[in-house]
Amino acid sequence: MPVKASAIYFLNLCGDYVLINRLYRDDVGGNMVDAFRMHIMQTKELGTDILLSGIGGCSFLYMRISNVYIVIVVSSNANVACAFKFVAEAVVLFKSYFGGAFDEDAIRNNFVLIYELLDGMHRISAMA
Repeated sequence: MPVKASAIYFLNLCGDYVLINRLYRDDVGGNMVDAFRMHIMQTKELGTDILLSGIGGCSFLYMRISNVYIVIVVSSNANVACAFKFVAEAVVLFKSYFGGAFDEDAIRNNFVLIYELLDGMHRISAMA
């Protein structure tokens, strides 16, 4: 079962700044990450991997890698294991392109490449 991600966001460590984002579907608003960020700021429970549901009718799957939070937003039922596998494989791919580094600076310096890779990975995962 595909993940059917509506959007993916890359946030800084504090969760207050969106480094880059990619909206794949029009079923969530572009400001959906604000609801996630407000929840994170209020709870201060930033773990490494977690699933939050029920915020604005969406589920948020997020993973912390280095000083970056990768957040996948889904508006329908999703395969959580598949979503986390997608993120893990994306990070491995990014590291191979960035010389082993994946952090906020690497994202800022390679944002165009990240968009291209995310689009390519999304097309491949949609065919599965």
